[in-house]
Amino acid sequence: MDALIYKLIVLSLVSFTSTSVVKWLPNASFNLPINFKDGKVPCSKKNVIFPQSISGSVGLQDIMEVGALILPEDGEIVLENAIISLGKDVVDTNCTEGNSYYLDKTTSAWTQAGVWYSSRFTEATPDTERLPCYDDYVEFSKDTKYTVTLPDQQQYIRGLKIGNESFTTATFLELVEDQSDQMQQFVFNLFYRTGLSIVSPNCQMKFGCPCQPNTPKIDCTVKFCPKPSCVAPIKPEGFCCSFCGGHIMFEVDEGFDMISFKELVVKTVDGFGDSVVYHIGVVSTNPDYKVQLVIVDTEEYDGNSAEAVNIINNDMLGHWYKGEKLSQISGSPLSKKGLGVKIFISMFFVVLIVMSGLYLYYYKLPNVQIPAFGGRSTGMFTRFQYRSDSVVSLTRRDSSISAALPSRTAFRNPLYDSKRGRVEVEQSVDEE
Repeated sequence: MDALIYKLIVLSLVSFTSTSVVKWLPNASFNLPINFKDGKVPCSKKNVIFPQSISGSVGLQDIMEVGALILPEDGEIVLENAIISLGKDVVDTNCTEGNSYYLDKTTSAWTQAGVWYSSRFTEATPDTERLPCYDDYVEFSKDTKYTVTLPDQQQYIRGLKIGNESFTTATFLELVEDQSDQMQQFVFNLFYRTGLSIVSPNCQMKFGCPCQPNTPKIDCTVKFCPKPSCVAPIKPEGFCCSFCGGHIMFEVDEGFDMISFKELVVKTVDGFGDSVVYHIGVVSTNPDYKVQLVIVDTEEYDGNSAEAVNIINNDMLGHWYKGEKLSQISGSPLSKKGLGVKIFISMFFVVLIVMSGLYLYYYKLPNVQIPAFGGRSTGMFTRFQYRSDSVVSLTRRDSSISAALPSRTAFRNPLYDSKRGRVEVEQSVDEE
C-alpha cells in the first residue's frame, strides 16, 4: 500500500508544466549597460540617478560599487544577493567622476528573458521555460504602465487576464486592434498578429510535453549573467547563461518510463536535503523528443549538484533512453581550485621539517641526557660524528684492551654500573 501511495505521489509530480500562474513582471537589471544613458554600468566614482518614478522593478545583482544612489520616489528596487559599496574608490583609475542616469524602459518583448515571474520557476528552470507554457494562466497588471511586443512564433496558453478581466483569443485580438491611449500597450508581431492562442490544450504523451509546441527564441541580450564560481561551467539547452551544476539529456520514445526515472531523481536529490534543486523538461527535436534533467545548488556552489547528476547518470537503466545520452557536470568550486597542489606542498614541507628534526637530533646534537626513573643514576649517550674513521669497541672497564686503546675510541656502557640488580655470569676458560 505504501509503495502504491508513493507511486501516485510521484505520478502527480510528473507533469512538467502543471497549471500555474505566470505574471508579467519585467525586471530591469542594474547590471546591464543598455539600461544606462551612457551605455555603461556605473563604476565606483559615479553617482547613479534614477528617474522620479519607475514603472517596473529594478534588480540589483552581484557586487555593485558606486559613489552614491539617488533612488526614485515611486518604484521597486529588488536586491538579489547584492553587495552594495558606496563611496569613491581611489584605486579605481579606470573610472571618472560624474553622474550615471538609469533609463526606465517600459517596453519589453514576450520572449525576453527575465520579464515573467511564477512560483514554478527555480534556479534549474531553463530560460525557454521561464515564460508562459501551454498549461499556464497569464496575468498582466492593470495599475502599471508597460508596452509588450507580442511573440512572432505562435504560443499557447490556458488563460489570460489583465487586471480582473479575462480574455479569449478573439477578445484579446479586439483589444490589441482597438487600443488607444491606455497605460497598457500590446504591439503586434511582425506578421501583424497577436501570436497567442488562448485554449485549453491537453498533452497526449504520457511522459510529458515541451513547454511550448513552438519553442520561442529567447532574447538573452537583456539578461545579466554572473561569473560562474566553478571550474568548467555548463550551459544546457534553453539557458542564456553558463552556470555551475550538472545536466543529463537523452532521447526517448512513447514507451519511456517517466515514473521510474522520476523516482530515481527524487530519491537521489532527497539525499542532499535542501542543498540542490532540479528540473525535468521535455525538449522537442523534431520528430523526436528528449528529456533534460538539470540540477543546481540552491546556495553557493559546492559540488553537490554535480555529484547528484553523476549518481543518477550511473544508475540510469539502459532501456530508458534511445541511442546515447549526454551528461555534463561542472568542475570543483573556484574556492577549492588547486586544493590538491596546496595539500601536496603543505605535506612536502611537513615531511621536510620532520626529516630535518631527525637529522639534527641524531647527527648534530652533542649530548642528550636521559634521566633515570625512580631516582636511579643518570646515564649518558655520546653521539659520534656521522662520518668517522675511528674504531669503536665495547669492552669491560678492567679489560687490558680498554687500557691499550685511546679513550676517544672507547664506548662506555652506561647500564653496566647500574645499581639495578643484574645477573652475574661466570666466565670459564676451557683448558686444553
